[in-house]
Amino acid sequence: MVSKPVLHGYNGATLKATTVLAMLYWLGVKPSYSRPRVSDDNAYAESLFRTAKYRPEFPAKGFASLDEARAWAAERAERQERTSADQADFDQLRRLGVPLMAVPVECGGTWESLAQSARPICTMLRILAQGDPSITLASAMHQGVLGTWRIPTVPDPYNAAWQQQRQEVFQSVLDGAWWGTIVSEPGSGGDAGKTRSLCVSEAPGSLHYRISGHKHFGSGSGLTSFMTTRAIPEGETTPDLFFLEVRNHPWDGSTGMRLTAPWRGHGMRSTNSHAFEFQHFPATRVAWPGHQAELMAANSGLGGMSFSSVITGIVDAAMAYTRQWLRSRRRQENALRPYQHTEWTMAEQEAFLIDRAWEGTLQSLDQGTLDRRMILMTKECIARLSESVLSRLCKLTG
Repeated sequence: MVSKPVLHGYNGATLKATTVLAMLYWLGVKPSYSRPRVSDDNAYAESLFRTAKYRPEFPAKGFASLDEARAWAAERAERQERTSADQADFDQLRRLGVPLMAVPVECGGTWESLAQSARPICTMLRILAQGDPSITLASAMHQGVLGTWRIPTVPDPYNAAWQQQRQEVFQSVLDGAWWGTIVSEPGSGGDAGKTRSLCVSEAPGSLHYRISGHKHFGSGSGLTSFMTTRAIPEGETTPDLFFLEVRNHPWDGSTGMRLTAPWRGHGMRSTNSHAFEFQHFPATRVAWPGHQAELMAANSGLGGMSFSSVITGIVDAAMAYTRQWLRSRRRQENALRPYQHTEWTMAEQEAFLIDRAWEGTLQSLDQGTLDRRMILMTKECIARLSESVLSRLCKLTG
């Protein structure tokens, strides 16, 4: 028998209300309450929820030994010093079902619609980023990239090829593949429309090409199986979308993929955002050629919100650390200086605005009322406010 999910709460009137119980019954959720006159029930339950929420990598079945628990407890400091991504982290996210969140239900995943799936994805990224923002950012690319193929049908004469490619892409995820991007190029200023990479078709009418050009910011390099990119098809003037199967290819140029610049831990330290040169490397064009604008719009802003969720998670972790630091100072009766009071007050206000921007945009996604401009505004506001918050907290804590 499959056990029901459980919602635990205290013995308050709200959680015992008839409407709440009816909703739980309808959802197939079993209610749980604190036992009368047992004062520590909630303490144990809430500590479990805190661990599950803020430490998602905590083993679901506990630790096999005391030594294993000690090793896990020591990971946080080590993670902060990493300058390269660890395959074990992606494997753990795979076991948790994170890659399947981008795959439609009808194709074997858990994606239902933007209104139903955007919030779980963004919340998951925000929580994961509190523990390891680098691996979270790299894995977030997977969620955005696959939005291209969530378009169920395209106009003829492309639909038959589209259905086949769509099925193959999502099947690759079911088989364990991670997807990422490697779009930016030197001198482009981050504008993918300025690509100088060239793709040459292997045969007339074929979706199989060979790409040549320089690319950088390939987040998750060495961990992702496929990467999407943009390039100019031979004989055309407008860039289009392609994807590359990069797994099991050496980086010495022998198969057309050469590492030109390791990431070396800049910015988010362990995203593996390496730079490569491609020479006649196999590439597959999307099966709806010449419609990259429509394909990119299929994300409906989820890509921007994924990035903003990672940044918001970083702010959450920094604020939690600083609160702990402040409590420690108070216990030592070490009063803050006036400028430190000011910095903390301003940081709290800015962190509040970040949370409101994040929540407000997600509510618009929930309701299907979001436009591209709002996503860009949210992304810009969260980025600017986050830079200010983190600067203040650094000055505050030293």
